Amino acid sequence: MYPSLPLGPLSLPTAQILAIVAAWFGLSFMAQVGRRLRLDLDMIWNLGTIGLAAGVIVARLAHAVQFWEVYRAEPLLLASIRPGGLLLWPGVIGATVAGYLYLIRVGADPKPVGVAAVFGLLAGGAVLEVSNFLTGAVVGAAGEPGGAMQGALALLGGTSDLASSGGSVVRHPVALYRAMGMMAIVGGFLLWGRWDRPFRVAVQAALAYALLRLGADGFAADAGLLGSVRVTQLAALIVALGAASVLARGAGDAVHGQTGAEQEGAGSSSAGQA
Repeated sequence: MYPSLPLGPLSLPTAQILAIVAAWFGLSFMAQVGRRLRLDLDMIWNLGTIGLAAGVIVARLAHAVQFWEVYRAEPLLLASIRPGGLLLWPGVIGATVAGYLYLIRVGADPKPVGVAAVFGLLAGGAVLEVSNFLTGAVVGAAGEPGGAMQGALALLGGTSDLASSGGSVVRHPVALYRAMGMMAIVGGFLLWGRWDRPFRVAVQAALAYALLRLGADGFAADAGLLGSVRVTQLAALIVALGAASVLARGAGDAVHGQTGAEQEGAGSSSAGQA
């Protein structure tokens, strides 16, 4: 595994460097989708910058509150951000609130921005999954990956990187399964998505991601369990069912609307002939 990345005489921490790359990558793809939705690209980059800054600050402060005794004794530690020094969900809430307030301030419609954000999160999340693989943050179950995946692993250092720290047990690269699937979702919708119906495209992407996690997380070795069921797979199943229900309801409404329009047209034609 690679907890640090060599760069000449320097050794850079993998998690922090790839987190920065993930932020840039996610905002770039969010801007690509925003261009299709005819959004102001400067607004998207400003929104992402404000959301990221607010999220990091709130996540750091939440961590400080959780370990208040430590930070009260050494307040300068607040400026030292290390892996594990940020709380995820407070940061997500802080970023969302700050981003929404910015949209209100500039008078932008949050709906198409939210659609673009879905694809930005998927693209940035793919980079974070690569980071999880390189740092060993996500551990896969014992087993040989498929031939195509072995070829991809050769580009990242070979299958020897799949060995566990305790020996030579080869494990499934779950994080890479997720990363490749997420990029396939983003790339597929950018190429073939129906952008005249952006909300439906976003729900389809959420369904695809839920199905990806439902399959890939079956190879995870460190997943939390609820009884005998993996929590992440249960959550993915719930999201998949919800997204499928929304898509089915939308398709049914479209069919009913088309049928009603045809009947109305037929009625008008009959009235004209009479």
